Amino acid sequence: MKVHLTALIIVLCLSVPAAAQTTIFNSKNFHQDRDLWTNPAYYLNNTVGQLRGMAIDYDSGGKGSGQEATARAYGTPGTGRVGAVDLASPYPYKTAMEHYQALLDKAKGGTKHTKDTIPDWRGRWMGGPNGLNGGQNPASYVASLLTPKYRESFVQDIKAAAEGRIWGAGTFCLPGGFFSAVSAEEFIVTPDRVWTLGAGNGENYIRWIYTDGSGHSPKQAEFTKWHGESVGFWDGDTLIIHTNQIRGWKGGVSEFSDKLETVERLRRMGDRIEGEITLYDPEVLLRPVNARMRFELDKETRPELRPLYNTCSDTNGPSSAYYMDERGKLNERLEGDPLFWNATDPRPWSTWLNESDKRYEQYRKTNPKN
Repeated sequence: MKVHLTALIIVLCLSVPAAAQTTIFNSKNFHQDRDLWTNPAYYLNNTVGQLRGMAIDYDSGGKGSGQEATARAYGTPGTGRVGAVDLASPYPYKTAMEHYQALLDKAKGGTKHTKDTIPDWRGRWMGGPNGLNGGQNPASYVASLLTPKYRESFVQDIKAAAEGRIWGAGTFCLPGGFFSAVSAEEFIVTPDRVWTLGAGNGENYIRWIYTDGSGHSPKQAEFTKWHGESVGFWDGDTLIIHTNQIRGWKGGVSEFSDKLETVERLRRMGDRIEGEITLYDPEVLLRPVNARMRFELDKETRPELRPLYNTCSDTNGPSSAYYMDERGKLNERLEGDPLFWNATDPRPWSTWLNESDKRYEQYRKTNPKN
């Protein structure tokens, strides 16, 4: 009898529907799931990329076009692997400056290059940091790296993204921030300065890295900047960079604060530039984070592939063309809407002034005393 009873209990346990388990997909209030945020099962083992990819298929009930390799039906299990990427910094340093100074001391003040000895990094490169969003780890891994405030924001962000509610700097045609600039396309290398350049559909990126020994701005002159302030030195053919005064924004692991400082190491190896970036942000990260960096030389040199100067409004129109609809999703004004902005309009100010005149006249008629 006991054997049959035990067997019955096992069968009943196995027959409990999966929906009984609280997940990010069926939670009635994710804010109350704090104890589950670092559990892979809460995300059904989905990676951050897989969760974001669900947005493509969300409205179509999982039958969308699948524009991304990570696209899958909403609420389906993922293929995350615990331990796939380790983002914990291997270094004992508590601050970026301590880390940078240790490397400078090891290099005995750095290598003083001339125009004849400076490494040649010419070419068009593609790449940047690898796995800062957790890579093939379940999303729970990223959550485990974050302080409570930013952990909650991270879960809110990926939950909304999986449901097709994607909000970021690009939504409002705002700058991409520091991590957009880290993914450079070109390096202009001189003995006392390095520039990194990049171009995307929405904007262009540039960093100035001073390797002349001048150091950072005086404390009284410091302020946060979109790409921070970068100084560096050469250790043979390896470039070491320290960046501080970074304006807190979205990107990297999830978000980052004004306290973020980074140390980068980059070295050209044939048709690759390889290295690492270590993030120090005590407000956001429970411990420093380290990720590999890799750039591949693009051997395609056709003139039409040269970078262009772009602004977000060139491709998307100004942020006023976008709005939040009744579902809480990003939507776009279409032609025929009085507030529609045509990117090909050669005189948009005139178009809007004409609309302004109409609205002002109507306002005066309905509000004669104003």
